[in-house]
Order: sequence, then C-alpha cells, then structure tokens
Amino acid sequence: MAIALHGNLRDFGIGEVFQLIGQQRKTGVLQVRGSRGEVELRFEDGCVVSATPVGAFEDEALGDLAVRCGALPREAYEAATRARAAAGDGLRHHLVDAKLPLSVLHEIEDLLTRETLFTLLRWEDGSFRFAAQPILHDRPAHSLIAAEQFLMDGLRMLDEWRAFHAELPADTQVFRRRGSIEDYRRSPAGCASAWPAETERLFLLIDGRSSVRRVIDLSRLGTFLGMRIFVELARAGWIEALLAPDGYARAGAARRAGWRLRRTLATVLPFGALALLALGALARAPDADPEAALLPIPPSALAEARAGAAALRLRHLALAAAAAQGRPTTSLAELPAWPDGEGPALTAEAAAAYYLAHRDGGVLILAPER
Repeated sequence: MAIALHGNLRDFGIGEVFQLIGQQRKTGVLQVRGSRGEVELRFEDGCVVSATPVGAFEDEALGDLAVRCGALPREAYEAATRARAAAGDGLRHHLVDAKLPLSVLHEIEDLLTRETLFTLLRWEDGSFRFAAQPILHDRPAHSLIAAEQFLMDGLRMLDEWRAFHAELPADTQVFRRRGSIEDYRRSPAGCASAWPAETERLFLLIDGRSSVRRVIDLSRLGTFLGMRIFVELARAGWIEALLAPDGYARAGAARRAGWRLRRTLATVLPFGALALLALGALARAPDADPEAALLPIPPSALAEARAGAAALRLRHLALAAAAAQGRPTTSLAELPAWPDGEGPALTAEAAAAYYLAHRDGGVLILAPER
C-alpha cells in the first residue's frame, strides 16, 4: 500500500489535509495519531465515508456507541463480539446479524463520524498518513458529504464551542427538569429555540438520574449539539443541576462514616453504662470491705442497665434506618436486622414492649421496664 501523503499536524493542519483530499477527489484511508489516541477516516471521491477511533479490533467504537445510544442491548453486543472473535473478521456485519437494522447502523455510523471529526479538530498535535486505496462500503453515494463541507461544518462547531466552553457541565453531572414539556413549549425559550425537536428530545431524557453523557448518548445528537442544548436550557432556568459529581462521593463517605460511628457507639455504650453503674456502687460504699466491692451487681440494677442499653441500641438503629430511608422511622417493626449479623430484627412481640415517639431532639425509645 503506497503512502501518498504524510506529515505532522503542527506543520500541515488537518483542515489543509481535508481540503487537499476534497479538491483532488481522493479515495483512500487517512490515519491520524496523536497524544489523545488514533483515528481513521475513509474517503471516496473526496467525500467522507466514515471516521472512527481505532480500537482493539475493527468497528469496536461503532459497537460501543450503538450500546450507549440504546440501539443495541449489551448482551447482543457481547454476542456479536464473540462471533467476531471466532470468525476473525470485523464487527460490523455481526452487529447487523444481531438484529441491528441497517438504517439504525447508518445513523450510528454518521454520529460516530461527526463525533470523531469534532474530537480530531480539537487535537493540537499528531501525525497523519493518507493511503490511496479502494474503499468498500454500503453507503448510498448521495448520503456522503464532501470533505470540504464536512470540514466547514466542523470548524463552525468548533468556533461556537469556544463561545460556551466555560459553561459546559461535566459528563457525570446530573440535571432535573424544572417544569413540564408543555410549559417549556409555551415559554420564550421554547418558542425561540433554534432546534425545537432536538431540544425537546433531550429535555424529555433529563430525569434527575441520568448523567449528562448518558442523556446526550440516548438523544443521539452528538457532543456538540447536546452540550449546547444543555447550556441553553440551564441558562433559561429549565433545568437545574443536582449534587455535583464529587459531592456524591463526599456524601457517600459521610454516610458510611456516620453508620460506622453509630455502630461503634451502639457497641461501646452498653459496656460504658455497666462500668458507670459499677463505679457508682463503689462510690456509695467507700469504707466497705474490699471483698464486698467485688460482689455481683444486684439483679435489679443489672436488668435496668441491660434494658437501657437495649433501648439505646434500638434508638441508634432507628436513626440509621431514618438516614438510609430519608424519613423518620414510624414503627419499630420497620427496623431491619442489625448490620453485620450483630443482632436479629425485632419480632412483633419484642417490638410491642418498647415505646417509640418523636421529639424535638430526635427519636425517643424507652425500654420495656419504663
């Protein structure tokens, strides 16, 4: 395979490469390698056929994007990759065999091409090699876009991207809607939208659970348009961000730390109560016989301490359950088993002996002997 053109992106930009391929109506494969990875673009008569990141095997990125966009179940994708590995060929026709309609496959290919080119235009370093060779594909000739037109669209997106780059949300950020789709349609923002259908599609996918990346993938709008719509919806106040991505980790760590603290206190406090009772008994009889001080605690005092400790233990369990459920415990019957097998759940008979109430200071639980 003869190399017709090669060079460095710092000396010969990707825009100039595209112009040369388009003007001379070249057919072949353009490979670009840089610090951010490697991509491959295929051309026919100066038109873009496809563009994709280079993965461990042919069409890996196409299959992955099909799953992320909801076009193909994960199980079907894994079966297709196993069939590809057994046959030792590309993945594409195995995706079709996995019941991915050809029209949908073409839609995913177009999205992957736009995403790859938009990523490539933001590269600042790398080298390229173009090899003139025949290209096999099943795309209709009228669906192919000239390399120069593709480049112009990409450069326009890049200029607009820089204008709202500072407002871009993180891929892991989660948003929720602030109103219904009907209200949005009647609003000034909805009436003035430059992409009404696309905006409504993305707006309806925002559910307070899915990340920005997940919403954009499911919308199949691509990173540029998806992010731009996110920014415009946020500017107009129709969506609001939930807990920041790093906030989820901090909140989870705080919950785990609180749970460990409550478990430790529930384990230590009963023994502390018994020790205080023992010290109190010794303090009441300072001149007593030392051997008498070693006598067992009277049964009534021991039973009282055990009952108080059990009530305190249940109170901590109720607080932990309330924190996990996001609401106060209304009945002792709701309490689960103590964590790590430290104690069984309350039976109906055992729970009935306790008294539970809510006060300003929190949950109040009294022992059976109250």
